[in-house]
Amino acid sequence: MATQEEIQKIEDATDIVKLVSNYVKLEKVGKNYKGLCPFHGEDTPSFVVSPEKNVAHCFGCGGGGSPIKFLEQIENIDFLTALEKLAKFNGIPFEAHS
Repeated sequence: MATQEEIQKIEDATDIVKLVSNYVKLEKVGKNYKGLCPFHGEDTPSFVVSPEKNVAHCFGCGGGGSPIKFLEQIENIDFLTALEKLAKFNGIPFEAHS
C-alpha cells in the first residue's frame, strides 16, 4: 500500500492539464482549460481542468476529480494501478503491487 506522503507527492507532481490532454482535446479559457467530457456524450464542452486546483471536473455528469481519480475513471482501473501509472508518468519510482 502507499503512504499518504507518497500519494500526495505523486498527485502534486502531476500536471493535470498534461495528463488530461492525453485523453481530451483541451482549449484554454481564462486560467482554466475546457473540453468535451470523456465520460458522457455532449456537444457543448462542460469538462473543465483547473491547473491551479489540480483537478478536472465535468459540470454535466460530475465526472473527474484529482489526477488519480481522473485516471481511475478514464482507464477504468483501481486506485493503486492509477497511482503506479501516475508515478511512472511523472518519473517517480513507486511500486504498489509488489
